[in-house]
Amino acid sequence: MGLLLCGECAKHPFYYEKMDLNLWSCQELCYVIYHYPVIIPDDFVDRKLTNWLREEQGKGLLAARLEQYMGAGEDQERLLLAILREGNYYTQAEITRFESEYNRLKSIDRDEFLDLLGDTFFRMGRYGKAIEAYEMSLRTKQNAKVKMKLGGAYVTVMQFQKASDIYEEVFVETNNREPLKRLYFIEKLDPAVDTIKKYMDTIDTEILADWELQYDNVQAEVEKSDRVERVNAIYRKDRQEFRQQAKLLLLKWKKEYRDKV
Repeated sequence: MGLLLCGECAKHPFYYEKMDLNLWSCQELCYVIYHYPVIIPDDFVDRKLTNWLREEQGKGLLAARLEQYMGAGEDQERLLLAILREGNYYTQAEITRFESEYNRLKSIDRDEFLDLLGDTFFRMGRYGKAIEAYEMSLRTKQNAKVKMKLGGAYVTVMQFQKASDIYEEVFVETNNREPLKRLYFIEKLDPAVDTIKKYMDTIDTEILADWELQYDNVQAEVEKSDRVERVNAIYRKDRQEFRQQAKLLLLKWKKEYRDKV
């Protein structure tokens, strides 16, 4: 995940554990707070953060104000709003919208909060954490939509059997066609996972033709992607170089996969 670097760049970043992200400026800090309020813990603003603001960003007044608020027992909301206002990255109207969303998050049920947490981690590419959040949401309250998200997260990390089990469960519960389509696509990706076979007689030929067209269209788009084109270009240029580059690319993609899980 990359952020636009604005303002003064710190010599040493602030490491934000929940996102596994180094923040290099106060503006980047504001960006994280504004866009990902659902993952901000109640103890996010602490002495570690205020020391970083003071020593790395020259925000001594802001750091002192935050420490004063913490000493007075102010809640997290006031601390976050102080950072957003001082960061000069968002307008007052945007900060007001953030305040409204932050208060809404505090009032929703736990299962809905965990569902939103899963959505946030999924957008960030942290699929392992998204799976954990969706599973916790489902342990709190069963919900077919959350199950579909969980199945999608499993597909993303190529755990096709787990995804298939979830989609089949949703289909049995709801008789909805969407999980069947997902099962059809999974069988395309991994023929060993053939759960769809037991339901093929229930699917109209026109629907199957439409699913097949959707799959072919997506596959065609993937083949046009920059990543695939780079690999093909290397292959066309030099077979020996292709083998060397392929090893490096595989290592890189494996690392990306492990980071996401």
